Amino acid sequence: MVKWDWQGKDFRVKVLFSAKGLATQVLVSSRQWLYLLDCGDGTSRDLALTGLPWVDRLQAILISHDHPDHTAGLFGVLTYMRLRGRKKTVFVLSPEQCVFSLLSFFRDSTFAGFPFELEFHKVDEETEFHFEDLSILAFHALHRQRTDFFGVGGLLKAVGYLLQGPGGEKVFYSGDTGWFPGIEDLIRGADLALIEATFDFPKGPERHLTLKEAEELGKLAKQAIYIHR
Repeated sequence: MVKWDWQGKDFRVKVLFSAKGLATQVLVSSRQWLYLLDCGDGTSRDLALTGLPWVDRLQAILISHDHPDHTAGLFGVLTYMRLRGRKKTVFVLSPEQCVFSLLSFFRDSTFAGFPFELEFHKVDEETEFHFEDLSILAFHALHRQRTDFFGVGGLLKAVGYLLQGPGGEKVFYSGDTGWFPGIEDLIRGADLALIEATFDFPKGPERHLTLKEAEELGKLAKQAIYIHR
């Protein structure tokens, strides 16, 4: 039996794994379906350990940005679904087209297709997406490439997600982000906020939130879980 990290009326949430530079994957259960927030290395193993019938219940994978610690598990998850005879369409949301290109190449060159459809949706700032049991708002996240070796890096195409259930319950997911104007408004009043808290001290502009910043933002939500540590 899976031990949920948080349970509400519309959603249950389990942080499958989250460590900076290694992997982040968060499982959200609605009343009917499962949703993945990012899909880092080892996601298929982490899903198997929950004991849930996830192969048929996983509705969509929501990618925040294309860094490998948030995407490397995609290939394993999709391959296992194929092996287990998944038939229903899998939705993949991402701000980066390259994620879709890599998945398409993997599907077509390795297996000559899957027994299920992959439906890709490119998301950007203020993109809304609706499933039968929840709505999703993607918002712009402020995330730069690592700067330690190469100076100040460029901004990535990165988003966070705000999930809302039929009863009005809200789950906020920051993705990887530094502080940006408006983030407080997105978090304020959320039933649960999953907030990255990568640094103990600032390490360059617009890269990641510090734990102190994350904790201040977490006070705006009813409950907060700090990830990407």
